[in-house]
Amino acid sequence: MRCVVVGALFVLLPLSVYGSPLTIPAASVVMPDTPSGKGDPNTIVCRAPQRLADSDQFGPKACGYNSEWWQLTAHGKDLAPDGKTVIDRRTVANPNGKGNPDAVTCRAPMDIGGSLRIRHYGPEVCETNQFWADLSKSRKVVDAHGMVVEKPALSPTFAAISNNIDPLAGYRMSGGGN
Repeated sequence: MRCVVVGALFVLLPLSVYGSPLTIPAASVVMPDTPSGKGDPNTIVCRAPQRLADSDQFGPKACGYNSEWWQLTAHGKDLAPDGKTVIDRRTVANPNGKGNPDAVTCRAPMDIGGSLRIRHYGPEVCETNQFWADLSKSRKVVDAHGMVVEKPALSPTFAAISNNIDPLAGYRMSGGGN
């Protein structure tokens, strides 16, 4: 099923993301990491050449409209260093916003429940490191459904609930020969 969705995505992407010729203005912005697509959708943004795997060589500079970079980001995709291949972005469990503020980090889908045999997961959420850092500063999180919500308050500890009562008191043997 995922292949069908990814295949449909490729049909929707404009050709310039695949490396077709694009008229690049001399003053185009060049980012060190894959652009997130934030900003004016009609602005052409380029990604600096990336090191090819297992090689000392670099791939080509990749350029596209912000709207095209945003389509990749929104679907958890990235452009490989070869400048042509669309790949899945690596995901992390808890993005913290560290690193290049303009770089995109994807949070892995979170378990939203289900039955014993079928688990259900929310969406993968891909945003800039600046977004994740701002979220942390404002004491908010992205929930399992992909919605930004207030960070839940910490639940009280067992000691606070029990007023420091010995949790094993009811299980100790009393009496005896000591």
